[in-house]
Amino acid sequence: MSANQVAEHYNSVKQTGIDDRKESRIFHLRNFNNWIKSQLINEATNRLRDDGVRNPRIFDLACGKGGDLRKWDIARAETVTMADIASVSIDQAKGRYEEMRQRNRNRIFTADFMVVDCTKEDIMEKMKDKKPYDLTSCQFALHYSFVDEKSARTFIRNAVKPLRPGGIFIGTLPDAERIVWAARESEDGEFKNSVCSIRYENVDELRDGKPPLFGAKFHFVLDSQVNCPEFLAYFPLLQHLLEQEGMELLFVKTFPEAIEEWKEAGANLMGRMRALEKYPADQGEKLSGGPEEYKHVEGVGNNPVGTLSESEWQAVCMYLVFAFRKRKTPADNGKEEENTEENHRNERKAAEEVDRSVVDEAGEDVEVKRRKTDEDVFKSEKTEVELTKEV
Repeated sequence: MSANQVAEHYNSVKQTGIDDRKESRIFHLRNFNNWIKSQLINEATNRLRDDGVRNPRIFDLACGKGGDLRKWDIARAETVTMADIASVSIDQAKGRYEEMRQRNRNRIFTADFMVVDCTKEDIMEKMKDKKPYDLTSCQFALHYSFVDEKSARTFIRNAVKPLRPGGIFIGTLPDAERIVWAARESEDGEFKNSVCSIRYENVDELRDGKPPLFGAKFHFVLDSQVNCPEFLAYFPLLQHLLEQEGMELLFVKTFPEAIEEWKEAGANLMGRMRALEKYPADQGEKLSGGPEEYKHVEGVGNNPVGTLSESEWQAVCMYLVFAFRKRKTPADNGKEEENTEENHRNERKAAEEVDRSVVDEAGEDVEVKRRKTDEDVFKSEKTEVELTKEV
């Protein structure tokens, strides 16, 4: 699938109002994903503050309609550059920013907006503000670039090239290992529940061996909204490519792991964002799913809890979060280094061919250390928290 087709798809997506979103079967799931992003951004900006950065310069890559604008305001950003391949999305992001600026009597960050294909173009040539950035954020979008190796490498380079040494790159993306596991568990290569379906396109490829490193196409449908085809981004491969661009891993967590780590500190925000559904429901209110979707919280007692339906939780388990930091060179530490550019080009050329065995070994290591690829993750790792008073 070409980048133009991706742009056409997102340009054609109808913008929904608040009332429509509240009636959606996945109202709480969408809010939950927003909570995850808020916690991830908070984690990154806290690390930047530890480095003395109080007002970060932010690059919002594949920004969509500007859904994270409020988060950048909370993060006290100095400036935000927002880039997306879809012109309609950028227009909507501009509109949201102008509304925020008019409502906010206090100082608000400055913003630039760019329509750009980051799988083909050099982002630095188009940026108005070329001063180095402290943070790049790419939410639920990086995996689209894995249609082929050249596109993925170009996109990744554009994500991290604007960063200063010590700058941070954060993101969320589908967990390729989980998706492959779920597809292999089915007879036809499709995982499906009441809110989403994931279908891996080449079933024979899935059965006979491992999917290709690039161009492994799958189709994801959420709440009956058909998305354009997506591509697996195998995390050990992503890490390999980012390391070639001078980045080092800070952390990678599946959504369940991230929730476990952040749920206590983020409980109040979780309540305010309505990221979880109240169980049992208040009198006169309906649960978003059928009774069979809440067996994991049956018998919780008199105190209501916040939870997600079984199907929504299964969708949550399909994602992960990550953070990388740009390495500092001896030159960044005040030491002179000769032929830095030439050395960098030589290192990149030497690493240009991806060694499948290296990636496989890394994947096995990740599997052993942090992942159960069995059905238990869908049924035992529920997030249940006492509901806090909304403020």
